Amino acid sequence: MTGPFANRLFRIAFALAGCYNLAFGIWAAVWPLAFFRIFEIPPPRYPGIWACLGMVVGVYGLLYWHAASKLEMGWLIIAVGLLGKVLGPIGMITSFGDGWPRRLGMICVFNDLIWWLPFGLFLIRGTSFARWAMLIAPWLCVTIHAAALLMMAVYLRPGTLIESDVAVRATYITSHFTTWTIGWSLWILAAMSLVGFYAWWGSRLAMGRTSLSAKDPQHSVHADPRDRRTTVAILAVVITAFGMVCDFSGEGSLILLLGDQIANTVDGSFSTLALEQFRNIERAFTLLSAGAANGLYTIGGIMLTLVTPGLPKWVRAAMWITWLAGSGMTVAAVLDYTPGMVLTTIVLFPPFLVWVAWMGARWGRW
Repeated sequence: MTGPFANRLFRIAFALAGCYNLAFGIWAAVWPLAFFRIFEIPPPRYPGIWACLGMVVGVYGLLYWHAASKLEMGWLIIAVGLLGKVLGPIGMITSFGDGWPRRLGMICVFNDLIWWLPFGLFLIRGTSFARWAMLIAPWLCVTIHAAALLMMAVYLRPGTLIESDVAVRATYITSHFTTWTIGWSLWILAAMSLVGFYAWWGSRLAMGRTSLSAKDPQHSVHADPRDRRTTVAILAVVITAFGMVCDFSGEGSLILLLGDQIANTVDGSFSTLALEQFRNIERAFTLLSAGAANGLYTIGGIMLTLVTPGLPKWVRAAMWITWLAGSGMTVAAVLDYTPGMVLTTIVLFPPFLVWVAWMGARWGRW
C-alpha cells in the first residue's frame, strides 16, 4: 500500500474519482430531471435542489484531482470523501419504502460502493493493520470466494438460471430475500478481494519478488518500479477494477432491482409483465457479471501471469485452466448458455483457490 506501485494506483483511482464526480455534477446540473426519469419516480417540485446537489458532488471532483496530484496532502480529502460514501448508502437504505423504491440504491453502487476499496486502503496505509492486511490478502481472497461459493451452492442456486422456470426462481427469491441479499453481498466482497489480490500480486512484481521457485526465499530479481513488468501489472489491476464495477452493477441489480420487483408484488404472485422484468434483470446481470466482469478479470489475470517468471509448471498450468474457464464463461454468458456457465464455474474455481493459496504461502513470507 506504499511505494511507487501503490502510489500510481492511488493516483489513477483518485483521478478517475474526480472525473466521475465532475461528470455526475454536470449531468445532475444540466439535466436535473434525468435521474427521476431513469428510475421512473415522480420528479421533485423543485428540481433545482437536485441540480445544486449535483454541483456539490461535482466540486468534490476537483478535490480528488488535488489528492491524486498531492498524495501526501490528500488524507483529509479522502477521509471526508469516504465518510460521505459510507453515510450515503446508509441514508439510502433507511429511506427505502413506498415512496423511495429500492432501485434508487443503484446510484450508490457508482457514487459510493466502487470507491470504498481504494479510499479505504489509502487511509490505512502505513499502519500495522495495513501491513497485516497485505500479508493475508491472498488468504482473504480465498476465504471470501470459498464462502461465496458455499452460499451459491446451498442458498443462491435455486434462484439462479439453473432453475429453468422463471416463476419458480422469482418465488424462491421472494421467500428467501434476506439470504439472497447476504449471498450476493458476499460475491460483491469477493470482487473487492480479487482486485485487492491482483494489486498485491502486482506489488510483489514491482518489488522484484519474482523468482518464486527459487530455493532461497530471499532470492529475488530486482526490478525498476517503472519497468515493463510493473506497467503491465498496473494495467492489469486497473482492468480488473473496471471488472469490479461491472460486477457490482450486476450483483447490485440482483439485490436492488429484483428486490424492488418483490416489494411491488401482491401476495407473492407475479404478473406476466413482472416475470418479464425479472428475466431482463437476470439477463443484465449475466452480461455484466458473468460476461463483462469475468472477462476483464480474466484479461487482468492473463497479463499478470505472463509477466510472472519462475512459477512451477503445475501452478502455471492451474492458472491457465482458470483463464481458459474464465474465457469460456464469458462466451457462455454472451450466448446466454446456462450449462456452459455452470460447467465453466465448476472448472474455474477449484484451481483458482489452490494457486491463490499457494501464492499466499510462498509470497506471504516476504
